Amino acid sequence: MTTTSFFWCLVLVVAVMVLGYVRLYLSYRRNISKVAFMFDAIDASDFTFSFSTQGVSGSDAMLNKSLNRIKQILVNARDEAVEREKYYEQIMDAAGTGLLVVDEAGHILQHNVAATRLLHRPVLTHMEQVEQQFADGSLSVRETYTTLRNKRVRIVAFSDINGELANREVDSWIKLIRVLTHEIMNTITPITSLSQSLLQQAKGEQREGLEVINKTGTELMAFVENYRRFTHVPQPQPRLFYAKPFLERMATLADADGRVGVSVKPADLLVYADEGLMGRVVTNLLKNAKEAVACAQDEEGSGDGSAQRDGSPQRDGKVWIEAYTGDDDSVVIDICDDAALIAPDVAQQVFVPFFTTKQGGSGIGLPLSRQIMRVSGGTLELVQDAKARKTVFRMKI
Repeated sequence: MTTTSFFWCLVLVVAVMVLGYVRLYLSYRRNISKVAFMFDAIDASDFTFSFSTQGVSGSDAMLNKSLNRIKQILVNARDEAVEREKYYEQIMDAAGTGLLVVDEAGHILQHNVAATRLLHRPVLTHMEQVEQQFADGSLSVRETYTTLRNKRVRIVAFSDINGELANREVDSWIKLIRVLTHEIMNTITPITSLSQSLLQQAKGEQREGLEVINKTGTELMAFVENYRRFTHVPQPQPRLFYAKPFLERMATLADADGRVGVSVKPADLLVYADEGLMGRVVTNLLKNAKEAVACAQDEEGSGDGSAQRDGSPQRDGKVWIEAYTGDDDSVVIDICDDAALIAPDVAQQVFVPFFTTKQGGSGIGLPLSRQIMRVSGGTLELVQDAKARKTVFRMKI
């Protein structure tokens, strides 16, 4: 081989080597660019990209398939994390206990529905908003610490002490009434039945005595049955219905003369509840309000007619209904009257079973109404506005 031939062979080999190196370098840069692009997209939470496997072969096809597979694995992991987060949020929102997730600077990172309801705030962003409510002693507060995304956070759990005590009190009353009604009915039923049978053959004084026994037993059974209703509230069957026509119908039933006013804002306000059970509560509250107004007017009439029994100027004796959306997106129905305010010592006991200030009253109407609201997932409370001199029974659902 001549020197010239060797030279050109060497040039050819070097050229092939350089060309191979350039192709290898370009392939390396292209692949690195693909990987960098994929990581940039993932960092931006953009999973819409896809590397083509058509028209490519060899290592490029293998790399594209591998990158697409990595993307799909990450997409599946993200979807699972999102579903898991939604699941945990649903659990948090289903809890009756308020929950706050707070960082070291006091910022509220997450909260559940119960937290906004118990704190009466539609938006929660910082602990400064709620420190006073936590300090006043009306809420039972528990705290624990954990690490979330490499940050130390505080989990604050709290509940309404008064609400818990009220629920326990109601449960205790229910258990007591069930036992009493069971024992009384088991005792009085055979006596009433036997006296009814003996009445068919009895004469004279004996018959009169049996009639007294039978009448007393029947009245006692009716009395006990009245209290049994408190412990057997039917399971609610909720559905959506418009508040305005419902409340207007209730107002008409309470007073056919149209003297019970109704205000609903917005006019198309929707309620999700058992309409029949809500009707029982509203009817009972309207009946109480009308009786309170009538009683106040009677007492005014017995004096000089210039003032109510609590010393305030004479009122018109109005009963009205207001319905609106609460701060926590709940539906609020207020049954209002401007009769004399309820005395503080009486107001504390109005929801206690058997307590009544009415002559011949059973003391079961308001406790039964609160129990209906309780099983319906709502609340019933007494609110007295001394400044406006009005009494309000507030239904929240």
